[in-house]
Amino acid sequence: MAAQSMVRIGTAKDLDALVRLEKVGFAADRFEREQLLYLLAKAHATTLIVEQDGQVCGAAIMAWRRNSSVGRLYSIVLDPTFQGRGLGSKLLRACEAAARQRGGDRVSLEVRADNRRAIGMYERHGYRMKGALPGYYADGGTGLRMVKGLDNRNHTAVRLNVPHNGHEIP
Repeated sequence: MAAQSMVRIGTAKDLDALVRLEKVGFAADRFEREQLLYLLAKAHATTLIVEQDGQVCGAAIMAWRRNSSVGRLYSIVLDPTFQGRGLGSKLLRACEAAARQRGGDRVSLEVRADNRRAIGMYERHGYRMKGALPGYYADGGTGLRMVKGLDNRNHTAVRLNVPHNGHEIP
């Protein structure tokens, strides 16, 4: 039987799982518990959770600026034991769908220049380099800014079960 996965909106009930994901997913530049709670409860942001067979195995945080058509992928993390199953791609498509739902026409993100696996995934999904960010990370590591334009006119994306204001995101 194939594993079942779904993407949903995160809530404060996911806080412990998010803290765990930060610890197993990032060696440095992690969100602290208080920061994650703020992002879940108060920030102008959306936290998306990917589950497989009922287990939280990844998350993404999209940040929104008022009066902006750009959604910012603030963070995306997968439990390393779940990598290679297409869940990162599923989560990324849900982030793009959330941006479209909000009327966005682009998604931007920053990624460590030495994170070849993540860069490869973003490139496969149509993200392009927009510039280097020397010293961007706390350890002095270089970041890369990547952007993808979203075509809102005739988009035929896979429908994901991600509610937004009571509606499923197309």
